[in-house]
Amino acid sequence: MARLYVWNFKIGHQGYQNGVNGWHAGANSAGGWSICWSFKNNTEKTIKYASFWFTPYNAVGDEVQCSIRRKSTDGIKYTGPLDPGGIHNGALWENAWYNRSISTVKLSHVYIEYMDGTNERVEASDISFTVPEGVSTGGCYVATAVYGSYDCPQVWTLRRFRDNTLAQSWYGRAFIKTYYAISPTLVKWFGETKWFKNLWRGKLDRMVNKLQAEGVESTPYEDRNW
Repeated sequence: MARLYVWNFKIGHQGYQNGVNGWHAGANSAGGWSICWSFKNNTEKTIKYASFWFTPYNAVGDEVQCSIRRKSTDGIKYTGPLDPGGIHNGALWENAWYNRSISTVKLSHVYIEYMDGTNERVEASDISFTVPEGVSTGGCYVATAVYGSYDCPQVWTLRRFRDNTLAQSWYGRAFIKTYYAISPTLVKWFGETKWFKNLWRGKLDRMVNKLQAEGVESTPYEDRNW
């Protein structure tokens, strides 16, 4: 049985681009790469700390180093507590490496310290890189297809708008219900196509930019039940 679930894993950078403060593909202007992911504690113990260790690779599959810290495999510590079955959405490690040649990043292992004083090293082979059963990735289907993740700053902004503004009126709730009935099929058919993403990217960028300018936050967010 997997000790951890890890999903919504992506690399890129967070910041302003084309007037939108959010998550963007590629390195930032200084060559810095960030990582975002979600994870679930699938053990029977409460996690106190979890150190996630990652390794970056270039386009031909060779390990590469950070041009500043001169390290390849490197890690970041999450501070709990995280109860058994608990989920942490939108973990973020900003500027993990500076190296424009990075093409992909792989999770090497996780070192876990439990509240009972025990610890263990969980290898990638004992981690499930799938969405755990019972965890919803629904909602904001089009935005998730466009931005590549349900847990990223742009989608966090849109999810807040849905829950805190649209859902407060009957016509907003009607729109949400209609959207949920139609958009999953559209995304299933066209979500991976370039024209579909290009069609919606500009519209969503403008909407996210407007909402953020009005004070809607872009930090990690837990949905209301739908």
